[in-house]
Amino acid sequence: MRCKHCNTRLASHDIWCVECGRQSDVVKHELSSMQSFKKTYQAFMPNKATAIPGTAYMLIGGMIPLLLVIWLFNSYISLQSDTAIHMLVNLFIKSIAISIFIPVMLSSFNSICNQPGYSLSLTNMRSALRTYPRYKLFTLISALYFSLIYLICFGLPDFAALPILRLVWIVLVNYWLAIVVPAVVLMEDLKLSPWQAIKKSYLHFHDVRWNIYLLILVLSTINLVALFFFFVPLIITLPLSFFALRDYTRRLVDFELLEYRR
Repeated sequence: MRCKHCNTRLASHDIWCVECGRQSDVVKHELSSMQSFKKTYQAFMPNKATAIPGTAYMLIGGMIPLLLVIWLFNSYISLQSDTAIHMLVNLFIKSIAISIFIPVMLSSFNSICNQPGYSLSLTNMRSALRTYPRYKLFTLISALYFSLIYLICFGLPDFAALPILRLVWIVLVNYWLAIVVPAVVLMEDLKLSPWQAIKKSYLHFHDVRWNIYLLILVLSTINLVALFFFFVPLIITLPLSFFALRDYTRRLVDFELLEYRR
């Protein structure tokens, strides 16, 4: 492989040219998240029925209660936010409530990452719940981050923030998602703590961060569309999303990105 800019010979895993410093085509081709998603889709669809039992468990124990809690907070449970203390308490209560159910869904990665193929059985999902405390911590770290950037970008009741920070908030939310999503797979494959996995993802996957975010955006769109059809398509789209994230993260690891730090 040669650099298209200066024609310098590159190793097969070189993301950056050692001579001119420009990015090679590796990120666009070998590390394309859309190509990885296409391969996962082709491998998953013939076996999709084997993932239905575990996915149903994930929906009933995780996603449906989570959406119900969010709806209750938005429609019926009114928490005061007229003072700084009230706002902090408000954020704390919402973070704790939401973090009860998200780990139920994330624990499926324990089953997905520790067996070959594309099945997600009910037995494996129940067994995966032993990792609930780790994913609880993982979720609370994210909740702390989201609460912090919310306070910075939207301000406190007596100390408003600049309007431009609303746009900054959107960027920070999406950037964090691109960091933590592959970290879930690193936790299982490398037996790391939540913080160690997040740190590794942040340090070593920065060159493919846009590819990761593109995959998250596509998967989120697919699942949102499925949600509008009363959860039924989620039986297929949700496990497909989790397997796609697993396969792409493993592709990055196989490409030795964890040994590479620019």
